[in-house]
Amino acid sequence: MVFSALLAYCVAIDEPPDPTTDEAIVAGNNKFTLEYLKACYDERTNCIVSPYHVRLALSMFYPVAGAAVQEDFRVAFNLPEDVPTTVEQQCRLIEQLHDGQHLKALSFVLVEETLPLAGDFERLFLRTYDTTVEPVDLTDDIPSAAAVNSFYRIARTEIEDFICEGDVFSLPPCFQLMLFSGVSVLTPLRVRFNPTNTAMERFRFVNAPEQRVPMMRTTTVVRRCEHNEIRCSVVELPFEAASGMSLLLLLPYEGTELRHIINTIGDAHLKQIDERLQSMRTEVKLPTFFVREKTDSKVILSKLGYGGVFEIDDLRIFRDTGRTRLNGFFQHCYLSIDAGSGGAGGLPDGDEQPPADASFHADRPFMFLVRRTLDGNVVQTGYYSRYIDPDEQF
Repeated sequence: MVFSALLAYCVAIDEPPDPTTDEAIVAGNNKFTLEYLKACYDERTNCIVSPYHVRLALSMFYPVAGAAVQEDFRVAFNLPEDVPTTVEQQCRLIEQLHDGQHLKALSFVLVEETLPLAGDFERLFLRTYDTTVEPVDLTDDIPSAAAVNSFYRIARTEIEDFICEGDVFSLPPCFQLMLFSGVSVLTPLRVRFNPTNTAMERFRFVNAPEQRVPMMRTTTVVRRCEHNEIRCSVVELPFEAASGMSLLLLLPYEGTELRHIINTIGDAHLKQIDERLQSMRTEVKLPTFFVREKTDSKVILSKLGYGGVFEIDDLRIFRDTGRTRLNGFFQHCYLSIDAGSGGAGGLPDGDEQPPADASFHADRPFMFLVRRTLDGNVVQTGYYSRYIDPDEQF
């Protein structure tokens, strides 16, 4: 009766967007990415995460999950309900994300060696997704850690010691299934920072406001804008053209804390930034920095209310043992920006150069996003706020 009345009065009924379209995939991913970053935020640390790859790595389990976990995944990741469609989408997105040269995004699965794998799981992960699955004794930390560290070291992801001393994941009851995600940006910036122009200058770290670090400088044509609603300056630095990626830096206005931007920004703001970015001759000052951080994705997803896959025995992984759950999920990401990494693209120095039209001086904590230039899909995000002695950075 109500539905008929709505039709009679020509009331529009909103239908959820089709999750299979490219636009919906990007919107859903970027929304999840920003929610995930908010859940990670701790101003006392540096952060780099790839919620995009969290989504892809977990979505591989969608076809072997029961109704409860599938519902979690559909809500969290905006997945199609149809299983074959989801599998096709995941294969395509994994291929787009990992090119093996500019960006490496690799999933690794540990399973308990005493339990035989179910045929559907084995075919899906090993043949369809081409994902490495390694049987180990998950009651023993040593072979488990060695398997993970060896995989990412051999893959040359610049990720060392993925599992460190003290990373205990063989607590009772014995774990049966562990997931790992490693995402590394390995391509240089296209913008050239001349090493001779790099000087030691102050950066206002949250833990060391007077600390001096190598500060790069260049004057070049880049896309730049202001966003007064979230109170930040934005600059986009392209990576090497063949990578198809760019680095978006968000610098809080003076008097605005980084937490304000991270807690406020949404997908709509990213779209506004894209609309406002304009090419202009800009003086860019940026510290050399690298972030190589590990995240317990299980903790973050539980904060967001998507922890069902870790709480419910709902995955068909092993043969003749009933359903199981995912016991843990760690992600490790890497990004390095320094004066030696830039390629061509800067403007030559000299007194004859006209003054810059704008400036971007990153001398305080900032947020960053690595994204595909083709569609704006964010593949990594994080922030740089804490000073870590180079000798202490693992």
